[in-house]
Amino acid sequence: MKVLIADDDVTSRKLLRYFIGSLSKYKIVGEAANGEELIHYVTKEKPDLALVDIGMPLLNGMEAVKACKELFPTLQVIFITGHDDYALEAFNVKAVDYILKPIDRNRLYGALERASQVSISLVDKEHSFKKDLMIKQQKNIVFIPLEEIIFIERLDRKSVIHTKNGKFETNEALTSLEGAVDSRFMISHRSYIINVELLTRIEATGQMYKAYFKDYKETARISKHKVDNLQRYKLL
Repeated sequence: MKVLIADDDVTSRKLLRYFIGSLSKYKIVGEAANGEELIHYVTKEKPDLALVDIGMPLLNGMEAVKACKELFPTLQVIFITGHDDYALEAFNVKAVDYILKPIDRNRLYGALERASQVSISLVDKEHSFKKDLMIKQQKNIVFIPLEEIIFIERLDRKSVIHTKNGKFETNEALTSLEGAVDSRFMISHRSYIINVELLTRIEATGQMYKAYFKDYKETARISKHKVDNLQRYKLL
């Protein structure tokens, strides 16, 4: 994997070079000292992964990553920072991990390995996806392409399937529908199954989180204890 390091602290960059230097499958292709340089190197080198500090000059790491993800959505990011108040925002840009300084080597190696596994899964995912969800509606059987399903909601003893082309209702239980979808989907709440591929951001609201989706006004719910589980389902 091609790796870019972005940190304005020389000592931190040196330590990351040392840690990564012993791992043969990672190659450092550049180092940036500020947010603008990060964007420049991402555009020039097209790395698979960026290790990014947030508190950098000119443009902070979070804003620089958002700009990079607009250009290169598959760029994976591990934030390594002294700031502990950007964790939710890091999730919304689908960061692999959010590591607080001082850098723990084992935590870093674990994050690097997850990034590597995601790269492998991106290559294979098209072959492993199912194509349609079959549901029963009275005397009819309806086939719904999985890529069109945004989320599934349990409501008034029925399951409501929210899709890009409207809503479908079925008497089938949520647990039954969970077994009929593929790795793009996860149970985010006892009443919801969400398509993680279409998830754009989550927002804290009391003891719950709201899930927002691409080009769709309605939201789903995410239980507090399910937020961490989303890391396993992110498709970067």
